[in-house]
Amino acid sequence: MNFTNNICYDSRKVKRGDIFFDFISNSKKDNPFIKEVVKKKPSLIISKKNLKYLKINTLKTDPKKFYLKLIKTKFKNIPKNLVGVTGTNGKTSIANFFYQINKLCGIKSVSVGTLGYIFNDKLKKTNLTTPDNLSIYKFLQTSKKLGVNNAILEASSHGLIQERLLGLNFNTAIFTNFTQDHLDYHKTMKSYLNAKLILFKKYLKKRGNIICNDKVYKILKKNNISNKKFKFVVQSKLLPFKIVNFKPYEDKTVLKINYKNKIFTKLVNLVGDIQIENLFQTISVCLISGINFNKIIDILDKIHPAEGRLNIFNRNKKIVCLDYAHTPDGLAKTILTLKKHFNRPLNLVFGCGGNRDKGKRPIMGKIANKYCKKVFITDDNPRFENPKKIRNEIFKSVPKAKKIAKRSLAIKRAIQKTSNKEILLIAGKGHEKYQVIKDKLIPFSDAKYIRKYLWKKNT
Repeated sequence: MNFTNNICYDSRKVKRGDIFFDFISNSKKDNPFIKEVVKKKPSLIISKKNLKYLKINTLKTDPKKFYLKLIKTKFKNIPKNLVGVTGTNGKTSIANFFYQINKLCGIKSVSVGTLGYIFNDKLKKTNLTTPDNLSIYKFLQTSKKLGVNNAILEASSHGLIQERLLGLNFNTAIFTNFTQDHLDYHKTMKSYLNAKLILFKKYLKKRGNIICNDKVYKILKKNNISNKKFKFVVQSKLLPFKIVNFKPYEDKTVLKINYKNKIFTKLVNLVGDIQIENLFQTISVCLISGINFNKIIDILDKIHPAEGRLNIFNRNKKIVCLDYAHTPDGLAKTILTLKKHFNRPLNLVFGCGGNRDKGKRPIMGKIANKYCKKVFITDDNPRFENPKKIRNEIFKSVPKAKKIAKRSLAIKRAIQKTSNKEILLIAGKGHEKYQVIKDKLIPFSDAKYIRKYLWKKNT
């Protein structure tokens, strides 16, 4: 077989001459798209079914096993140090911090996740937190050719269930936290957790490292992820460093770090408990990856938040924060973090996505009602749902809120109504540059409108 042929398992992407892997057909059902695949004239179709009636080159075998053998041959040169990061919140920040620390320390690295593929400060967008398996392998192989040995990948629950990390072996896995999300897909919290655990059960090397906090450590132990198989780096039992304390300083944070009984004080461009824990876990994986601590400490003040994650806009003492918080836990933690850091009442602009976990809506409404002074309910990504219905479902739990359908207008009004003695949080969309309305991506950026109305004298 000619391994230079492109390989494909998506019927929409197959091209003439490709080797097509039919993962759908089995003894009970046929691949409903197989005839469309044949029309595109692949060089070979590999399937569990006997497809000789299609009058095309076919191989009857287990396509998944064969695929694994093939990608191991075709993509054998990829970065040696692979890090996977999973969890409900924090994946993107940790992946981005890891990339930043490596780069600032003069080490080539890549990051794959929600923000896209990042290498050498160049960003290539992807529609998925965890892209498809072949795209990941191609990117990793290209990275290796350019001298990269450190790669970090966000492992979403969808990506893990759908085997988008198939064939990869991780040296280290980070589990940030576990709270409600994606129940439209997973249905139950148990199923959602089982999806996350795939990273540790299937893709983490034996005696590989697990980085987590104490709460997640208890979850892993309860689910038979054992010390005998893996090396744990838990918040209460750490590497020879710990963050002694941290305190707010304007829109930054002062950190005191103990490393081998020596105290280091650093001012970092991050705010709040969430970002400090993310940074803490990132420093852990960087040390495990062999980066010198003194190099890390020297560049900490140059690290900045990931795009759309607790980004602070400060203009004439009026403070607006942009954050991707789109889960109940994420929203609550972001609100409490900002209130504690800036010691001001907090106003909020947010909505909820359509065709997604509807159970989040009343919960997030209650959080807004409890912790926020002024609340503006607006549209997020309504998709195919009626946006008015989504707003009303949230409003039931936060009757003091104002409903403003147009998101740009909601941001404008909220900035107008926020005084210099308050803080405003724009939540839910973060880095996104679009709104999803039905099947269309409408260009839209929260950051763009924050800058427009915060810097405008008479908004």
